[in-house]
This record gives sequence, C-alpha cells and structure tokens, in this order.
Amino acid sequence: MRQWQTGVCLVTSGVGADEAPVGLVCNSFTALSLDPPLISWAVDHGSSAIDAWRRAESFALHVLPHRERPLDDPLVAQFARRGGDKFDGLQFVSNAHGDPVFPELTTRFDCVLYERISIGDHDLMVGRPTSVIHPPQN
Repeated sequence: MRQWQTGVCLVTSGVGADEAPVGLVCNSFTALSLDPPLISWAVDHGSSAIDAWRRAESFALHVLPHRERPLDDPLVAQFARRGGDKFDGLQFVSNAHGDPVFPELTTRFDCVLYERISIGDHDLMVGRPTSVIHPPQN
C-alpha cells in the first residue's frame, strides 16, 4: 500500500461473458483489512452502470499515477464521463478473471468480490486481491 501515490483509480470489470465490460474512475479506494487482505471502493447508485456493477464478481483496480490535473489524462477523461462505451478505441487485455486491464498502468489489484454493501447512496465494493501488480521499489 505504501506504493500508492494518488487517490484516483480506474476500476474495470468484465462482468459476464455476454455483457459489455464496465469501468469508472473513483477516488474512494482504500485498504480495508490486512487479514484477510481486502480493499474497497464505492460506486454511486446513480451510476449508469450500477446494475452491471451489482452483477460483477471480480474487478481490476488500477491505481493511477499522480497528476496535478487528473482529468487532463485522456484515459481518465474517457472513464470519468457518464454513459457510453468507455472502452471504445482503447487497447486492453484481460486478467485471469476476465476483467479488462491496462498493462501500462503499473499498479493494479486484481480482485474477486468479497462483499458488496449498500451504504447510503453508494455500494461499497469489497475485494480480495488475487494478484497485485506494482512497479519495483527503488
């Protein structure tokens, strides 16, 4: 967790074989537990993809590099917009869970859903990392 340089993350899920993948930008990422290792992030009930997120059984959380103005990043801008195909024109691969991932984003948590909790106007998505990809420490 000490590698985390920013509060802005890109979260993606393949959701299901017959559905389009979903993705969003969030700033609610946090380490939740060390034993077992768990992380969490939240999705707004007003999200255009809330139903898909509620079906997701896994997700990939990419910690984005620090930028003074994160919305100036084209990838962030594409995933921060409401609705539409957020993956249009982008190159990605799938992780072991079938979730879209962007290998150029060097810090990533591949997770299976541990628990989904409806709290206020958000769903808290709790994930158990199955792999963590991060840049080597200097």
